[in-house]
Amino acid sequence: MEDGHGSGILSAAVRAPAAILSACAAIFAGGCSDDDEPVRTVTVRPGATVEMGADEYRFDPVRVVVKARGRKAGLRIVLVNRGSLAHNIHVRDGQRNLASTPSFRAGGRRPVKLTLPPGSYNFLCTVADHEELGMVGALEVR
Repeated sequence: MEDGHGSGILSAAVRAPAAILSACAAIFAGGCSDDDEPVRTVTVRPGATVEMGADEYRFDPVRVVVKARGRKAGLRIVLVNRGSLAHNIHVRDGQRNLASTPSFRAGGRRPVKLTLPPGSYNFLCTVADHEELGMVGALEVR
């Protein structure tokens, strides 16, 4: 079938879905879907306060870097429960708990203060199976 311009209607019908699929692939690869939101890293100076959101089942930011120039650094994390379930945060060095908040309901806020030497640490939510569902993050003091 011809459309009067030498290109077939059929080829236009094939190009349109291909363009739509390409756009969808670009959106999903860029982390724009609800299931695969982009992860955020924040870099702060010693003594800073980081507001960290918690919802089902992730932290935001998921990575915190403290630029301490090789020294111990203080850090205050304020966990804001933006989800519908209870959450908490436990900061650990391997399996050793360094600081934590109690579990608390949606809409609440809880602070946790730390002083850490240079190194890599992890944080997680210990409510039910939240850790297994991906509610984990990383903390690095440089």
